[in-house]
Amino acid sequence: MLLRTSVAVFTVAISLGLWSEASNRVLAHDIYSNLRDRAGNLCCGGQDCKPVEAKVLPNGSYYLPSTHEIIPADRATPSPDDRFHQCMYYPVVTEFDRYPVWDSTPKTRCFFAPMHSS
Repeated sequence: MLLRTSVAVFTVAISLGLWSEASNRVLAHDIYSNLRDRAGNLCCGGQDCKPVEAKVLPNGSYYLPSTHEIIPADRATPSPDDRFHQCMYYPVVTEFDRYPVWDSTPKTRCFFAPMHSS
């Protein structure tokens, strides 16, 4: 009887842990689902947004070490939390026989900075 109870408790604990992990992934992406840039355009297309490290420069711009980009202060949108976030995309560089050819280097679509960071 004790063994059955222990197995049942263990099974429930594992199930809750897996459910919790899955819901954390969904919630983590939910902050990006409705994010818009300053012009009102949606920023996220699925897997293209993530938290990033950023350095605030003396002029108020932001340096992103991962991509070596400098984002002007007026291009930053207030962050939904207290972290920096970047949304990327691959721009179309040309069309070849009516098929798009994408650049191999991603570009920043949206950048979010905490309100107190500049």
